[in-house]
Amino acid sequence: MEEGHPGKQQVRWPERREDVLEALRALGDRDHQDLHWRSGKGWPDLTAAVHWLIDDTFIDQHGARALIPHLFLDQREADLVQTVVDALLHVLDDLGPTAPDKAYLDHPEWINALDAAGAAYLALSSGKPSL
Repeated sequence: MEEGHPGKQQVRWPERREDVLEALRALGDRDHQDLHWRSGKGWPDLTAAVHWLIDDTFIDQHGARALIPHLFLDQREADLVQTVVDALLHVLDDLGPTAPDKAYLDHPEWINALDAAGAAYLALSSGKPSL
């Protein structure tokens, strides 16, 4: 519980959660991707977003539910993020790690990652646990 805010649940790693939220925001924002990632300019870039979401969390190895209450408030949040990671890994596995950003954005399955990230960002940025 957060001091001064009775009943408000908190994660143990709020700074890392902020990185995850920023990754989800960028991954779920087609306008940001078209404006910045296609041109190779803008922050965060695709590499940073994937790094913050997958490499820094090890969700690909341990699953998002293992990060409750470290990064996620509850199973709903963890499952939403797991859906994003699964969609991203599908595209990354298909194209490999060295494809240009445009190739990921143009991949037919990218829409799954985009939609999942947008939904996860909205849910997690509200900061409210599900009941």
